[in-house]
Amino acid sequence: MLSVLQESFWERLSGVIRLKRPTFEAIQRDPEATSQSWWIVVLLGLANGIAWIVTPILLDFPGMTDEMASDVAALAAAFTFDTADRQIAALVVAILLTILSWYLSSWLLRVIGNRVAGKEGPQVTTAEMRRLVAWGYSPTLASFLTPIPVVGPLLATLGALWTFVTGVMAVRIAFGVGIWKAIGIEIVAFLFLAVLVVVIAVVLSTVMIASSLA
Repeated sequence: MLSVLQESFWERLSGVIRLKRPTFEAIQRDPEATSQSWWIVVLLGLANGIAWIVTPILLDFPGMTDEMASDVAALAAAFTFDTADRQIAALVVAILLTILSWYLSSWLLRVIGNRVAGKEGPQVTTAEMRRLVAWGYSPTLASFLTPIPVVGPLLATLGALWTFVTGVMAVRIAFGVGIWKAIGIEIVAFLFLAVLVVVIAVVLSTVMIASSLA
Protein backbone atom coordinates (compact mmCIF):
# COMPACT_ATOMS: atom_id res chain seq x y z
CA MET A 1 0.00 0.00 0.00
CA LEU A 2 2.86 2.38 0.81
CA SER A 3 4.19 1.97 -2.72
CA VAL A 4 0.78 2.96 -4.11
CA LEU A 5 0.65 6.05 -1.92
CA GLN A 6 4.10 7.06 -3.17
CA GLU A 7 3.21 6.83 -6.84
CA SER A 8 4.43 9.69 -9.00
CA PHE A 9 2.10 12.08 -10.79
CA TRP A 10 2.53 10.28 -14.11
CA GLU A 11 2.03 6.86 -12.54
CA ARG A 12 -1.19 8.07 -10.97
CA LEU A 13 -2.32 9.65 -14.21
CA SER A 14 -1.74 6.36 -15.99
CA GLY A 15 -3.57 4.48 -13.23
CA VAL A 16 -6.59 6.79 -13.41
CA ILE A 17 -6.83 6.56 -17.19
CA ARG A 18 -6.60 2.76 -16.98
CA LEU A 19 -9.23 2.72 -14.19
CA LYS A 20 -6.96 1.01 -11.65
CA ARG A 21 -8.88 0.75 -8.39
CA PRO A 22 -5.80 0.95 -6.08
CA THR A 23 -4.83 4.26 -7.70
CA PHE A 24 -8.23 5.83 -6.96
CA GLU A 25 -8.19 4.48 -3.41
CA ALA A 26 -4.72 5.91 -2.83
CA ILE A 27 -5.75 9.32 -4.19
CA GLN A 28 -8.74 9.41 -1.84
CA ARG A 29 -6.60 8.67 1.22
CA ASP A 30 -3.45 10.62 0.37
CA PRO A 31 -3.46 14.33 1.41
CA GLU A 32 -0.39 14.82 -0.81
CA ALA A 33 -2.65 14.26 -3.81
CA THR A 34 -4.39 17.57 -3.04
CA SER A 35 -1.57 19.70 -4.45
CA GLN A 36 -1.45 17.48 -7.52
CA SER A 37 -5.22 17.95 -7.85
CA TRP A 38 -4.74 21.71 -7.96
CA TRP A 39 -2.19 21.34 -10.76
CA ILE A 40 -4.63 19.21 -12.77
CA VAL A 41 -7.45 21.74 -12.37
CA VAL A 42 -5.28 24.76 -13.19
CA LEU A 43 -3.80 23.01 -16.24
CA LEU A 44 -7.28 22.03 -17.37
CA GLY A 45 -8.42 25.64 -17.02
CA LEU A 46 -5.41 26.72 -19.05
CA ALA A 47 -6.25 24.14 -21.73
CA ASN A 48 -9.84 25.40 -21.85
CA GLY A 49 -8.61 28.97 -22.23
CA ILE A 50 -6.32 27.99 -25.10
CA ALA A 51 -9.23 26.19 -26.76
CA TRP A 52 -11.33 29.36 -26.47
CA ILE A 53 -8.58 31.41 -28.08
CA VAL A 54 -7.83 29.12 -31.04
CA THR A 55 -11.33 27.83 -31.82
CA PRO A 56 -13.04 29.93 -34.51
CA ILE A 57 -16.68 30.92 -34.09
CA LEU A 58 -19.02 30.17 -36.98
CA LEU A 59 -20.81 33.29 -38.18
CA ASP A 60 -22.92 32.08 -41.09
CA PHE A 61 -25.91 29.77 -40.67
CA PRO A 62 -28.58 28.98 -43.28
CA GLY A 63 -31.80 30.93 -42.91
CA MET A 64 -30.40 33.63 -40.62
CA THR A 65 -32.15 36.98 -40.63
CA ASP A 66 -30.18 40.21 -40.62
CA GLU A 67 -31.04 40.74 -36.96
CA MET A 68 -29.85 37.26 -36.03
CA ALA A 69 -26.67 37.75 -38.06
CA SER A 70 -26.03 41.00 -36.19
CA ASP A 71 -26.50 39.27 -32.81
CA VAL A 72 -24.18 36.41 -33.82
CA ALA A 73 -21.56 38.88 -35.03
CA ALA A 74 -21.73 40.73 -31.70
CA LEU A 75 -21.38 37.44 -29.81
CA ALA A 76 -18.43 36.40 -32.00
CA ALA A 77 -16.74 39.76 -31.42
CA ALA A 78 -17.13 39.32 -27.66
CA PHE A 79 -15.49 35.88 -27.81
CA THR A 80 -12.74 36.75 -30.29
CA PHE A 81 -9.46 36.98 -28.41
CA ASP A 82 -7.30 38.78 -30.95
CA THR A 83 -5.20 40.90 -28.60
CA ALA A 84 -2.74 39.96 -25.86
CA ASP A 85 -4.93 41.55 -23.17
CA ARG A 86 -8.02 39.62 -24.27
CA GLN A 87 -6.06 36.37 -24.52
CA ILE A 88 -4.69 36.76 -20.99
CA ALA A 89 -8.19 37.59 -19.76
CA ALA A 90 -9.54 34.45 -21.48
CA LEU A 91 -6.93 32.28 -19.78
CA VAL A 92 -7.59 33.79 -16.35
CA VAL A 93 -11.37 33.48 -16.69
CA ALA A 94 -11.06 29.90 -17.94
CA ILE A 95 -8.89 28.91 -14.96
CA LEU A 96 -11.23 30.59 -12.45
CA LEU A 97 -14.32 28.96 -14.00
CA THR A 98 -12.63 25.55 -13.96
CA ILE A 99 -11.76 25.94 -10.27
CA LEU A 100 -15.33 27.03 -9.52
CA SER A 101 -16.69 24.05 -11.46
CA TRP A 102 -14.34 21.73 -9.56
CA TYR A 103 -15.49 22.98 -6.17
CA LEU A 104 -19.17 22.89 -7.09
CA SER A 105 -18.93 19.44 -8.70
CA SER A 106 -17.12 18.05 -5.67
CA TRP A 107 -19.66 19.52 -3.28
CA LEU A 108 -22.64 18.26 -5.27
CA LEU A 109 -21.19 14.77 -5.65
CA ARG A 110 -20.33 14.57 -1.95
CA VAL A 111 -23.79 15.68 -0.82
CA ILE A 112 -25.65 13.41 -3.25
CA GLY A 113 -23.27 10.48 -2.82
CA ASN A 114 -23.34 10.56 0.97
CA ARG A 115 -27.14 10.55 0.89
CA VAL A 116 -27.21 7.61 -1.51
CA ALA A 117 -24.62 5.67 0.50
CA GLY A 118 -26.62 6.28 3.70
CA LYS A 119 -25.43 6.03 7.28
CA GLU A 120 -24.08 2.53 6.74
CA GLY A 121 -21.93 3.58 3.77
CA PRO A 122 -18.65 5.52 3.84
CA GLN A 123 -19.07 9.24 4.51
CA VAL A 124 -16.71 11.06 2.17
CA THR A 125 -15.06 14.32 3.24
CA THR A 126 -14.90 17.42 1.07
CA ALA A 127 -11.14 17.12 0.60
CA GLU A 128 -11.38 13.46 -0.44
CA MET A 129 -14.08 14.24 -2.98
CA ARG A 130 -12.14 17.16 -4.43
CA ARG A 131 -9.09 14.95 -4.92
CA LEU A 132 -11.07 12.24 -6.65
CA VAL A 133 -12.97 14.69 -8.86
CA ALA A 134 -9.79 16.50 -9.92
CA TRP A 135 -8.05 13.28 -10.85
CA GLY A 136 -11.21 12.15 -12.61
CA TYR A 137 -10.83 15.27 -14.75
CA SER A 138 -7.32 14.26 -15.84
CA PRO A 139 -8.21 12.73 -19.26
CA THR A 140 -9.58 16.14 -20.22
CA LEU A 141 -5.99 17.42 -20.26
CA ALA A 142 -6.04 16.14 -23.83
CA SER A 143 -7.66 19.53 -24.54
CA PHE A 144 -4.09 20.84 -24.85
CA LEU A 145 -3.97 18.96 -28.16
CA THR A 146 -6.92 20.91 -29.62
CA PRO A 147 -4.72 23.26 -31.74
CA ILE A 148 -3.31 20.25 -33.66
CA PRO A 149 -5.28 20.02 -36.94
CA VAL A 150 -7.75 17.13 -37.24
CA VAL A 151 -6.12 14.83 -34.68
CA GLY A 152 -6.11 17.34 -31.82
CA PRO A 153 -9.87 17.93 -31.60
CA LEU A 154 -10.49 14.19 -31.95
CA LEU A 155 -8.17 13.33 -29.04
CA ALA A 156 -9.61 16.16 -26.96
CA THR A 157 -13.13 14.80 -27.56
CA LEU A 158 -12.06 11.27 -26.63
CA GLY A 159 -10.45 12.63 -23.47
CA ALA A 160 -13.64 14.46 -22.53
CA LEU A 161 -15.71 11.31 -23.06
CA TRP A 162 -13.31 9.18 -21.02
CA THR A 163 -13.55 11.72 -18.22
CA PHE A 164 -17.13 10.58 -17.64
CA VAL A 165 -15.85 7.01 -17.20
CA THR A 166 -13.10 8.03 -14.76
CA GLY A 167 -15.62 10.20 -12.93
CA VAL A 168 -17.96 7.25 -12.49
CA MET A 169 -15.04 5.18 -11.20
CA ALA A 170 -14.16 7.92 -8.71
CA VAL A 171 -17.75 7.96 -7.40
CA ARG A 172 -17.79 4.16 -7.09
CA ILE A 173 -14.59 4.20 -5.04
CA ALA A 174 -15.70 7.13 -2.89
CA PHE A 175 -19.10 5.81 -1.85
CA GLY A 176 -18.73 2.07 -2.33
CA VAL A 177 -21.70 1.89 -4.71
CA GLY A 178 -22.36 -0.09 -7.87
CA ILE A 179 -21.83 1.26 -11.36
CA TRP A 180 -25.48 2.21 -11.97
CA LYS A 181 -25.79 4.14 -8.71
CA ALA A 182 -22.49 5.85 -9.52
CA ILE A 183 -23.78 6.85 -12.96
CA GLY A 184 -26.99 8.15 -11.38
CA ILE A 185 -25.03 10.26 -8.88
CA GLU A 186 -22.89 11.65 -11.71
CA ILE A 187 -25.92 12.53 -13.87
CA VAL A 188 -27.85 14.26 -11.07
CA ALA A 189 -24.80 16.31 -10.07
CA PHE A 190 -24.15 17.16 -13.73
CA LEU A 191 -27.70 18.40 -14.27
CA PHE A 192 -27.53 20.68 -11.24
CA LEU A 193 -24.15 22.01 -12.39
CA ALA A 194 -25.31 22.43 -16.02
CA VAL A 195 -28.16 24.71 -14.96
CA LEU A 196 -25.74 26.85 -12.97
CA VAL A 197 -23.22 26.96 -15.83
CA VAL A 198 -25.91 28.10 -18.29
CA VAL A 199 -26.89 30.93 -15.96
CA ILE A 200 -23.26 32.02 -15.55
CA ALA A 201 -22.64 31.75 -19.32
CA VAL A 202 -25.64 33.94 -20.10
CA VAL A 203 -24.49 36.56 -17.61
CA LEU A 204 -20.91 36.54 -18.93
CA SER A 205 -22.09 36.69 -22.55
CA THR A 206 -24.29 39.67 -21.78
CA VAL A 207 -21.46 41.48 -20.02
CA MET A 208 -18.93 40.76 -22.79
CA ILE A 209 -21.36 41.81 -25.56
CA ALA A 210 -22.16 45.01 -23.69
CA SER A 211 -18.44 45.76 -23.25
CA SER A 212 -17.71 45.08 -26.94
CA LEU A 213 -20.48 47.45 -28.01
CA ALA A 214 -19.43 50.19 -25.59
